[in-house]
Amino acid sequence: MNNSVLEPPQVDEVEVTIVMDNSVDLLMGSTEIASRFPLAPNTFDLPLPMAEHGFSVLIRAKRGQKEAVVLFDTGVSRKGILNNIDALEIDAMSIQAIVLSHGHPDHAMGLPGLLDRLGSLNVPLVLHPDAYLERKLILPNGDEIMVPAPRIGDYRRENIEIIEEVGPSMLVDDMVLVSGEIERKSEFERGFPIHFARRDHSWEPDPLIMDDQCAIINVRNRGLVIITGCGHSGIINTIHHAQRLTGIGNVYAVIGGFHLTGGLFEPIIPVTTRALQQIGPRVVLPGHCTGWKATHQIAKAMPEAFTPNSVGTTLRL
Repeated sequence: MNNSVLEPPQVDEVEVTIVMDNSVDLLMGSTEIASRFPLAPNTFDLPLPMAEHGFSVLIRAKRGQKEAVVLFDTGVSRKGILNNIDALEIDAMSIQAIVLSHGHPDHAMGLPGLLDRLGSLNVPLVLHPDAYLERKLILPNGDEIMVPAPRIGDYRRENIEIIEEVGPSMLVDDMVLVSGEIERKSEFERGFPIHFARRDHSWEPDPLIMDDQCAIINVRNRGLVIITGCGHSGIINTIHHAQRLTGIGNVYAVIGGFHLTGGLFEPIIPVTTRALQQIGPRVVLPGHCTGWKATHQIAKAMPEAFTPNSVGTTLRL
């Protein structure tokens, strides 16, 4: 693991738009930092944002006259990502880079449809080499659930530069930092024990899901904005890794999936929530795989920081 400090330059502001997530609420009210999907007299005659079990956010970071536009994850389906890009009036041709947080289908399977939409636009695609692994879950009762992987053949196009990187990457004038592999140091975040991967033609345990990575933006006078897909590394491991990687201790916002849903992870909700309180981000927006119980415990413990999630939300940070 690279222990050198890689401090991203400060940006003046960042906007994070929830393009795809597990829930949508068209009547959710806006806040000082969270703008919701706008209703209009003809709203129901237009494409409406939809929710699917998947995740995707659009990151817009600005420094002076420069702007970075990065799509982090692409949702679970071609239909979903393209529908929501249209409903949210996102100009796909403005996207300068795409990042996959990891190779699970609810984060990667919308990508082929998006690449079709981009046409001849030259865009780098950043992912960990393990994102291509064939995977499955083996449930306690022995049932197996296949987890299809993205196929490299779907991405090998003349207009796509595939960047397979284990370590960190800087994107678009260094305004967006992709963490690469995340160190696992917390005692309670032990991975996904029922998760397996196929390597060298045989199945083996893959609880750590090492392709899991986050996006990091350094906002001037505020600190780090950290965006996770599922947070398979553990959200506390992820935050601490971002702090070590950048040499910046102040955490401004934590956004995305914290993977605390289901019986395997619910026991660590209290200790995770306490650790989040100690870190003290000013904004916490849990989504996707965080789960109902964890979301409500975080909201109760951190009412000033908590921001409810909905597809179409834009955080202005």
